Amino acid sequence: NTCRAPFEKESGRDPMALKDPAADVDWRRFRWRMVTETVEVIARATHARGKAISAAVFPTPTIARTLVRQEWDRWPLDLVFPMLYHSFYREPVEWIGRGAAEGVAALPAATPLVAGVYLPDLPPEALGRAIRSAREGGASGVSMFEMGGLTDAHLAVVRAAVGDGR
Repeated sequence: NTCRAPFEKESGRDPMALKDPAADVDWRRFRWRMVTETVEVIARATHARGKAISAAVFPTPTIARTLVRQEWDRWPLDLVFPMLYHSFYREPVEWIGRGAAEGVAALPAATPLVAGVYLPDLPPEALGRAIRSAREGGASGVSMFEMGGLTDAHLAVVRAAVGDGR
């Protein structure tokens, strides 16, 4: 109801009366805008207190818009962590770099992108490939989610990646 009434006032259409609300471009764009405006309010309040704002977001601008109405490339973030969980999308590890590249291209140049990777799906040898792929895609770094599975072998791969400047 919070979004329904303002949309009806703007468009003259009740989203609940639409044949297929999820497919309606105007309703979809309205919802993207509502999420973006909410992030803008939070960012203003956060920045007014001298703090940075970041978000862990769906993997690419295209996927985020389609699946969860995130237009994170338009959000006033200081740092963005797209969750580039390749296995969730049945993609090879190298997809991480392609996703990072899409995000970097869509963001303002001053906004760093740190590729979020899902550690349970990355044995140590694959973690090294994921880090290289993310960096090749323009990511400023890599953030590992699900740290409970971090092993000494994973740490050795991270140290090697950091040690060689990549």
